[in-house]
Amino acid sequence: MLNFRYHLVSLIAVFAALAIGVVLGAGPLQSRLADSLRSTKASTNEVDAQALTQVTRIAHTDAQGLISLADERLKGTLTGTKVALVSLPGANAEDSTMVSERLQAAGAEVVGSAALTSNWESSAMAKYRETLATPLAAHLPSLPSDASSEAVIGYAIVAALTSTGPETALVQEILTDDSTPILSINTDPAGSATAIVVVGARDSSQSQDADQSAGSIASPRAWSGLARALPSAPKSGVIIGDAHDSTSMVASIREAGDPVTTIDSPGTALGAVSAAAALKDASASARAFGSEPSAQSLMPTLP
Repeated sequence: MLNFRYHLVSLIAVFAALAIGVVLGAGPLQSRLADSLRSTKASTNEVDAQALTQVTRIAHTDAQGLISLADERLKGTLTGTKVALVSLPGANAEDSTMVSERLQAAGAEVVGSAALTSNWESSAMAKYRETLATPLAAHLPSLPSDASSEAVIGYAIVAALTSTGPETALVQEILTDDSTPILSINTDPAGSATAIVVVGARDSSQSQDADQSAGSIASPRAWSGLARALPSAPKSGVIIGDAHDSTSMVASIREAGDPVTTIDSPGTALGAVSAAAALKDASASARAFGSEPSAQSLMPTLP
């Protein structure tokens, strides 16, 4: 009998403990635990926010210091250079503005701005560009005999921004056709540009989103065609774009060995400063600047 009572009391104690646990878990204890977790999370978020603010402030200070130094050293080095700025699909308007400011600080005159549409690089439009190259070639007297159809498009873009005359007018008309434009001119340099600075997207990777078709992927041949043609501008030009992996634009251009100066830091003070510093000697040799492994050095040497 004693053993039975002992076991009965033990069972009652167990169930009582479970009941107390449930009550506490659903009530005061749960509330205290939730409050504690919220407090810890809030504290962690506050620390993270403070750290991010500090890093951002330091980065901004460093960028301003670089810009100040570069503007002083590059002042007057681009005097007499007339630049046409060309934005590629996906390029950030703020990045183009940053580059324009550094060019002007170095003495260049930004005489025009234009943008290339997705028709210029989309794989889905490759056949169209191939067809378009034939009439364009007929109006480009200095076209190299071995120029591919994509290179013909590139030479046409350069001609439309850096030359004048009846042939150039026809080239520009073909490129800017309303139905399927390759080129959109915002401020027409009227053929006065002597150099071209191309600003690309911060991420030009060819990886697709789930809802993209294969034809919407950018064509490296289009990138290479423009890169090959850019040095035909009177004072050549530079390309600023993404090179974070082998499928990105600048990395692809470098891999192809196209004879153009490239900079792989779009959207940074380093990239904008490098564009102004590199443009002065862009016609002398093709160089690769930036922080990616495919670059030859971080930035051009300042005077």
